[in-house]
Amino acid sequence: MQRIFKSCVLVVIMCIFFTNYVFGANKIENVQHEIKVEDVSMRYLAAWTALAVYNDKLSLLARNILQENGWQIDIINKEIEKSDIKLLLAEKQLDNEEIYFLSISGTVSWKDIQTDLAVESVAFSEFDDKSLVHKGFMQYVQDGFFTEKINEDKTLGEDLVEKLKADKSRKLYITGHSLGGAVAELLAARLSDMGIDKNQLKVITFGAPAVGNQYFVDKYATKLDLTRITMKGDPVKNLTQIANSKFVQFDTNIQWELPLIEKDKFAHNMLLYFDKAMRDYYDVTQLYSRENTSLLNEVDYVISIDIDFPEEIYNEEKYIRLVLMDKLKNNGKSYLFIEGNQEQAFVKAKNLNVKNVVIYKFGATKQRENTSNKRYYIDEMKYVYDKNGNLINGFNAGTDTNEMTVVQAALYTDYKIDDM
Repeated sequence: MQRIFKSCVLVVIMCIFFTNYVFGANKIENVQHEIKVEDVSMRYLAAWTALAVYNDKLSLLARNILQENGWQIDIINKEIEKSDIKLLLAEKQLDNEEIYFLSISGTVSWKDIQTDLAVESVAFSEFDDKSLVHKGFMQYVQDGFFTEKINEDKTLGEDLVEKLKADKSRKLYITGHSLGGAVAELLAARLSDMGIDKNQLKVITFGAPAVGNQYFVDKYATKLDLTRITMKGDPVKNLTQIANSKFVQFDTNIQWELPLIEKDKFAHNMLLYFDKAMRDYYDVTQLYSRENTSLLNEVDYVISIDIDFPEEIYNEEKYIRLVLMDKLKNNGKSYLFIEGNQEQAFVKAKNLNVKNVVIYKFGATKQRENTSNKRYYIDEMKYVYDKNGNLINGFNAGTDTNEMTVVQAALYTDYKIDDM
């Protein structure tokens, strides 16, 4: 993953008297920032995969984006007697490591609801009757990972164990939303019992309810590298504890809060967890300078992004720029991004002898004026010019924010234009 380090300005007098102290402090600060970048990057990637396992239009786009960025994707959908198994397994070489992401879907079917409602306590294993866990979630683990053979002699769970044991540098991230996050925790505990090293196994969950009693939590708290993420106002994370007072949560929670503009949406929605993961990622990494992201002698396009939004969603502009710039960066071309008016883009293109200028224009119209409703229609115009200002092509697309956030709607719209 890309590392971005903080810069320090040292006053000369302080350098003279406190050189060792200051440089030591800066080194610690840089290491801490690197760790923070790694953390938010993996949460963002976990959110991508936790979203991509679903089948709505943004989730299908997320799946395609992962594939475009080099991830090998396998989808597993199978409905058996007691469980409706819906999984996504993604694999990629990342920073010279073989990384796997296993994403488990949340509740989408009637059989999933039956799984959620099976709140009785059962023993986690035949060798441990003190660790009591949620019956429905445990059944899902057994059905999805340790019952049906995926080849002649191994279940999916056994296959994962074999791969991880064969190469200690491999890492498996298990993630999921809601029911999927609960199953992820139990699956990780089972894999730990099967001998998988804690350093190879990481769990990141979104809005997951509690899965076991205090004995289970105490036993596996030190065995699992677990990050639980919940949203303030999300009621689902508490439901199993309301239904079964024996269940408790692992003490590894990060609580997020919805942006003001999205607070009229249901806080449990995976789209909102994804949106917050994206914001944290760009806030910490700050991937781009305000103007240039390419060497000036290697520019394929000059890009200008013009966003005209109402005041109440003005803060979304920053993230739309960043997510669009990230998208463009990954398509193999080099760009010079200009913040300013359209004329400045053409001046830069002529000065650098760049062949084309691309102008993006985003607008937003509130769907119900004079109400507290925060739904908007996001409209994008994309114009491609030659460096002399002659229009080569123009495109237009739009979508509403009824089932997406503002930033997601802008990204979705831009991919719609790509398909034209």
